[in-house]
This record gives sequence, C-alpha cells and structure tokens, in this order.
Amino acid sequence: MKVEDIKKISVIGAGTMGHGIAQVCASAGYNTWLNDVDADILDKALDRLKANLAMLVENGVVTLRDAEAVPLRIKGTLSLEDAAGNADFVIEAAPEVMELKKQLFRKLDRICPERAILASNTSSLSITELASATERPEKIVGMHWWNPPTLIPLVEVLRGGRTSDETTGVTRALILKLNKVPAVCNEAPGYLGVRLQAALVIEAMKILAEGVASAEDIDAAVKNSFGLRLPIIGPLETVDLGGLDVFLRAYDYLYRLTGDKKYETPEVLKRKVDEGKLGVKTGEGFYRYDENSKKELMNRRDNWLLKWLKEMSGK
Repeated sequence: MKVEDIKKISVIGAGTMGHGIAQVCASAGYNTWLNDVDADILDKALDRLKANLAMLVENGVVTLRDAEAVPLRIKGTLSLEDAAGNADFVIEAAPEVMELKKQLFRKLDRICPERAILASNTSSLSITELASATERPEKIVGMHWWNPPTLIPLVEVLRGGRTSDETTGVTRALILKLNKVPAVCNEAPGYLGVRLQAALVIEAMKILAEGVASAEDIDAAVKNSFGLRLPIIGPLETVDLGGLDVFLRAYDYLYRLTGDKKYETPEVLKRKVDEGKLGVKTGEGFYRYDENSKKELMNRRDNWLLKWLKEMSGK
C-alpha cells in the first residue's frame, strides 16, 4: 500500500483522543468514520468536535468555510463493522489496557480488508504484543498522539518487532499529510516521548513528596526556565490534565519493563489515585479545581498552542 491509496480512515474510540484524531483526519480531507460502543460518548464527541472547530475559526487558525466542511467528512457509528469494514487505515484510541486493545485488534483483524493498516494510539504498550493478536503483524504499528491531538504537532510512529518498513513508511507519510510531525521509534519500554516526559514528571513528584518545594513552585520553575512543549503549563499541571490514573498505568508499565529505579512510580501518585484524586476530571489532583480554574488551565494550554500554531503557519 502507498499513502495515496488511503481513502477511508477509521478511528475506534470517541473519547478524549479519538474525537480529536478524527477531526485532524477529516480536516486533511479524508473520509473518516468515528466509532464507539457508547452512544452518549459518540454524541458528545461530535459536539466537542464542532466546538473545537469553532475555537480554531475564532482564533484565525482555519477559515469558516474549511471548518464547516470537516463534520461532513465524519460519520459516527456504533457498529465496528460499518466503521472498519472497508477501511484503508484504522487508528485505535481505546483506553490504555493491553487485554482490551488485544481483544479489539482481534476483531479488527477479522473485519478489516487485508490491505488495511491497524494503528494503536498507545503511549507505552508493546506493539509486538498487540500484533500477536492478529494475522497481520507486519501491518500493526503504534501511532502515539499527544493531547490535545488537534493542536499538538507531534505524532510518534512506534515500530513493533514485526512491523514492516512499508507499514512504517506509509504511517509516517500519512502523518505528514495530516499536517503533523512524525517521529519514528523502535519498540522499547516507554518508547520516546513517554520516557522523556517521565524523567521530568516523576522527578517533580519526588521533589513534591520530599517537601523540597510546593506544586506551584515546581511548576513555576519549569514554566519559566526550560522552555518545554508547554512553557505555561508545568509537569504537575500536565498530569492533572491528562489524568493521574493514566500516568500511573503508563509509569507502572514502564517500570515493570525496564526495572530502572528512576522510573519507579512515586508513592504520592499511587496515593492520590487510590484516593480518587485523578486531576481535572475529578476536581482534585495535585491542585484543586472548580469549573473556573478547570477552564482557566485548559484555556491557558489551548491559547498558547493556538498562538504557536498561528506563528508556525504564518497567519
């Protein structure tokens, strides 16, 4: 397969990442199917997608005409068969649970045509293990998007042990067509981005737990010195936005695979998850959130990214 052969893209999972990935695909002109098992999640995803587009129009990133065309290219469905039955490229965006993803890949392997490439939006799970659930391991690849996928340029291409050069090349070329920036990485615990992020985030948690500095001062130190991906959002705010439970699963997995003490999950993270303090989505993580502070944090992130995108595009 060549990237020019891709006509229909299917996104499986309409949650936080899935609806944004579908928006990116449709914005690049692809006929896109968005699937979920929950009708309510699917309806909310389509509404959020329209709100995202309105924000991009308001900030001058896209024209109203282009934005209005995007939902017309997206079809939401509860049927996995309808979504993936004639797909050329499938992007799975289910929760970061290996057995759940393997079950889904078994179904997709049966449903999808032989030509189809199956990609997983995983941040840390083994592509080789996911591929073992299918009869097409050479066509299984990781495609790690960053949150929010509509604004963050990076998409990692994660090669499994049997991922072919052709699959890797087509996936990289597709990312470029989606106006994103690809970074190819061979399979290793945590791959590329998660390991780099973990080094900073875990150390920030240890500093907090040791009482060296407050969450506010730790984040202030990062935001005002290192010039990282989000210079106005610190590492602990980033964890609150992404969900402490999500980071806990990723770091536990990374530590189990590497055995490297520097990736050992801090007790402060485990304790907060046990207490149900999962970040923005529960109203408390490393910070406390009401509706106003939640919106302030998300707007701070999105406004900076929108400004950065406009500068990069020359708008």
